[in-house]
Amino acid sequence: MPIDDATLLSALRQPGGIEAVCTAAGATPAEFAAARDAFLSRHGAPSDRSFAAAVRGRVEILRDRAGVPHIHAADSADLYFGLGVAMAEDRLWQMDRLRRRTLGRQAEVLGPAYLASDIAHLTVGMDLICAPEPARMDGATYSLVAAFVAGINRQIEAFGTALPVEFALLGYAPAPFTVGDVVAIARGLWWSLNGRIDRLSAAESARFLPDAALRELYLTPEAAEHLVIPGGGGGVFTGTDDATGSNNWAVAGGRTGSGHALLAGDPHQPFWVPGSWYEYAMHGPEENAAGCGHPGVPGLWWGSNGTIAWSLTNNAASCRDLYRETVDPADPGRYRDGDVWRRFDERTLAIPVRGQADHTLVVRSTVRGPIVNALVPAVTEGGDPPLSLRWVGAEHLDDLRASIAIARAKDWQGFRAAVSDWSVAVFNFVYADAAGNVGYQMAGRVPVRGRVVAGYRDADNPADRWRGHIPFAALPHEYNPGRGYVASANQRIVGPAFQPPIYGAYSQGHRGVRIDEAFAAHPASGRNETIMLQNDVRSTRATRMVPHVLGLLTGSDEADARLVAAMLEGWNGDYTLESTAATVFETLMFHWQRAVLARHLPARLLDLAQQQTGLAMALLEQPDRPYFEGGTRAALVAACGSAMAALRERLGEAPAEWRWGRVHVAHWRHPLSVPATAAAFDIGPAPVDGGSHTVRNTGGEQPPHGAASGAEYRIVVDFAAPDSFLAVQNIGNSGVPGSPHYADQFAPWLAGEYHSVQLRLDAVEVESRTVIAPA
Repeated sequence: MPIDDATLLSALRQPGGIEAVCTAAGATPAEFAAARDAFLSRHGAPSDRSFAAAVRGRVEILRDRAGVPHIHAADSADLYFGLGVAMAEDRLWQMDRLRRRTLGRQAEVLGPAYLASDIAHLTVGMDLICAPEPARMDGATYSLVAAFVAGINRQIEAFGTALPVEFALLGYAPAPFTVGDVVAIARGLWWSLNGRIDRLSAAESARFLPDAALRELYLTPEAAEHLVIPGGGGGVFTGTDDATGSNNWAVAGGRTGSGHALLAGDPHQPFWVPGSWYEYAMHGPEENAAGCGHPGVPGLWWGSNGTIAWSLTNNAASCRDLYRETVDPADPGRYRDGDVWRRFDERTLAIPVRGQADHTLVVRSTVRGPIVNALVPAVTEGGDPPLSLRWVGAEHLDDLRASIAIARAKDWQGFRAAVSDWSVAVFNFVYADAAGNVGYQMAGRVPVRGRVVAGYRDADNPADRWRGHIPFAALPHEYNPGRGYVASANQRIVGPAFQPPIYGAYSQGHRGVRIDEAFAAHPASGRNETIMLQNDVRSTRATRMVPHVLGLLTGSDEADARLVAAMLEGWNGDYTLESTAATVFETLMFHWQRAVLARHLPARLLDLAQQQTGLAMALLEQPDRPYFEGGTRAALVAACGSAMAALRERLGEAPAEWRWGRVHVAHWRHPLSVPATAAAFDIGPAPVDGGSHTVRNTGGEQPPHGAASGAEYRIVVDFAAPDSFLAVQNIGNSGVPGSPHYADQFAPWLAGEYHSVQLRLDAVEVESRTVIAPA
């Protein structure tokens, strides 16, 4: 029987199984699915249209076969108005959710599952941080962001009552956007990339290790000797980051087969629906560029304008500190600030929660920042002293000015001038141009402190206070290095000789090692080699560690140790879907790391410290180092037993069936996914190759070994053909369920394929056209 829209929407809200939903809707499963898909398709694909708006001249939005909008206007403000229209058409609900996330308003519409996120962002003070920023913007940037916001709001008007389906399911309409909302969306992303205060807690947990040498190993990345700018390895380390990250590289014309420069990038993020990035092209008086940026924020962070190309990765240089505050023993409402006692500032907030009473949040602050103990695990049994947060992102930033300026640059000097305004997050930019040049530039506002500290700082220690920031001109950079390429993969940038010191929770370094191996193997690296490298699944962590594991297990009479050795023997380190060795190695490494941590750390901190694997790997490479009472070999054999038991319990008794593709599965789940919507809203599940330490990054190897993050976008710019480049997203450019571009790039992404993005309007294969005329 036919299902009307009201009945359908009511059914789509139900959390029960399909059978119960169909019964409530009075339909068979086939009828329900057909009605759902028809409803979504009516709201999905952009079609040809025209309308009038407050623009100075004609604006065109041409969408290509991948759903990528190419916006054209003769006026810069009109160009950004058109970008706002296009982005809102594809990503409005996501943009509304992102501003709510930063400002602590997700639980209001999504319910109590999102209350912890709201508490975190309001504790950090995101609402207070973002509120004054629009008034501090320079006039030129403000006018473009305001035009972008006006385009978003014009598209909201154009939707009318036919808003994206998520609004109908949740029963609300979006408020008009403001310039402050754009600031909030950007600042929320910076916090997710550069906050990560749990890494400071993980570093603080090093105090449980009995001597300085072990603490140093615990804090040191596995491939610590590998730097972005080679030379001068070693030095002081302050912890490691999780396995999510990004890769980028640029190859000078003298090292490519064509004689033209080449650039590549693939930013890694958690696998979300809709995706983290949005692809578009801008054709106007100051921009003729295409690439990818973040929904809700203007600016291309990966891209090309035909003259230069650029790509970024996250740089973990520490831009935040947690300070132990001293509380007045006679008055717990006061804390020490130098020679005086000050009263904690306090504000009380009511957080709306869908279906529940408001949640009351009380936030205390010092002159350094908010008290954030509730956001990190307690390292000290019984609780840590009050921990105040100081973060560069709480300062005034010119990030939106930099975001817009990058695509307008025409050479290395102009590019460096653009990114000199970048403050947070700290990024590794790589650059290439049509003249064959390449460069690397670290950009961001990095505080200078009086001493290097791993973990928490002391509010009462003058050496822990910030003493300004490292000037942009003094940040690490390279231009046309002799090796003929630049690359970064979230590893440490420079060695200990660099002053002032730059430190943070960097990646383990294995992706960077593999990238350098690839360049050593291919002195002339062209587009084909770049595509191969972006999809490379060999782990240098495995190739480095497996020989040590085999050496320790040789001669063991324990059956599980012999089984591990047999399955790892001869493995080349490739994380393919059919590999059983990859499954065994990852499972063993998890149990080995757990055993190493459990020797000295309390059980409550084991999950927090799981990424601090430097000590565990060092013990495999230096097995005679005293650590376990029975020795390293016996402890590893025991870890083999627990690892094999875990695999048998999950995958069965037959080791030949322990294929990586059975456990390393990615599933993109929409926030509103329930059984009635899952088939249309979710993507996957699908087995994916690669792992946390491969260039084709698909992270999340802690049990159950699912693929939880990876490259959400890949770009390859070859200046041998400067009018276009290759790119692919992991799902699709549209965030609208029912759109043909909601998940159309998923299969190509899995297969390591790309689509072409044109920089010339006359070369665009137009799928739909929007014309905006002056009102």
